[in-house]
Amino acid sequence: MCSISITYCVYLALIASCLASECGPRLKYAWGDALQGSDCPGPDGSPYPRHLVNRALKSGPWSQSARQGRGVRTLDPALMRRALLEAHAGYAEGTIKLQSGNRTARASNLPGLSPGNPNACGGARLCRTRYNTTAPMYGVSLTSGQPVTIVQKFPDLLQQVVFEVCETSECSVIRGSCTQTYVPYLFLVLPLGPVTLTGQDYVLVESGCVCKPDPVS
Repeated sequence: MCSISITYCVYLALIASCLASECGPRLKYAWGDALQGSDCPGPDGSPYPRHLVNRALKSGPWSQSARQGRGVRTLDPALMRRALLEAHAGYAEGTIKLQSGNRTARASNLPGLSPGNPNACGGARLCRTRYNTTAPMYGVSLTSGQPVTIVQKFPDLLQQVVFEVCETSECSVIRGSCTQTYVPYLFLVLPLGPVTLTGQDYVLVESGCVCKPDPVS
């Protein structure tokens, strides 16, 4: 009987891992990825409310702009993903050039990058990170602290963002700890967010990793 229980637990763990992989990356304040899977459950376990998304796109605060944009060709999500990754890589190169005194390092001040920390001693270069894109389906509102559904409709309306997470907890070269940083992204959400009348709300997304040196060292 114990062996059956163990087998059953392993089976449930495998199912959970499969569901997690289908849902895409699980960030601290956002999860699910409309590009990887469409059946990611919400915070209460219910399926993604596509009927509410479709209704909001037809009669909600974005309906007018949606009607005006019907004649506009939808950008291929794969092209958008590639553009986001190339832009993020360019910003990272700009940050490195800033530290070497190159003028083109202004890219490090563009939105989406964490501001430089004068006590970080090199910042992200001392902490190994990984980055990718995601089209999150759920998130936690920065303004209310409540779960929200992020509007995603493939391929007509995909709100893709770049995330960058720490892969190490300790800095390289010097003694210190790696700290995750975040940036607020403005998404179209359900229920309608309190930030604007257009149903938008802020959700924090991982934006990089900085090294905080050990004061003892």
